[in-house]
Amino acid sequence: LLALLVTLIWGVNFVVIKWGVAGVPPFLLGGLRFAAAAGIGLLFVRRPNIPWRWLALYGLSVGLGQFACLFTAIKLGMPAGLASIVLQSQAFFTLLIAMLWLKESFTAWQLAGLVIGSAGLYLIGGLGAEGLPLLGFVLTLCGAASWALSNVVVRRIVAAGFKPDMLGLVVWS
Repeated sequence: LLALLVTLIWGVNFVVIKWGVAGVPPFLLGGLRFAAAAGIGLLFVRRPNIPWRWLALYGLSVGLGQFACLFTAIKLGMPAGLASIVLQSQAFFTLLIAMLWLKESFTAWQLAGLVIGSAGLYLIGGLGAEGLPLLGFVLTLCGAASWALSNVVVRRIVAAGFKPDMLGLVVWS
């Protein structure tokens, strides 16, 4: 039941974004969203014990990069349901960024997943995308890449010997 609730909240989130950007500019909506969360969260959640540069890099990648791109994509006509699916390509980008930045390698199964995922994205954004705004699709992919960067930043923080409280990291970012 909890998994279904999370899925429902995740899906409804994209519909609410679609409604929000219909009347409010994407960057303002994102700023209001984060200001509301931080306004409450900063009162109750301690700052994670990590250097400010890591906190800033995480915040810029997940907060500004992911949501600015996603909100703008939806404003430009990216369907909310499709955006929620395309945004999951962050798993694809996480592998690639970890390979480039952290010099990690991936397995044959992961490579097969990358190929299949790429084919699926091509089908969504290429062949089966009649009426899909290209810029909206590309911005959603950029949002996914930003989310992936934030995943790798967390791995880098942990590799540097820090054990951040994830709630604190999200709230303070």
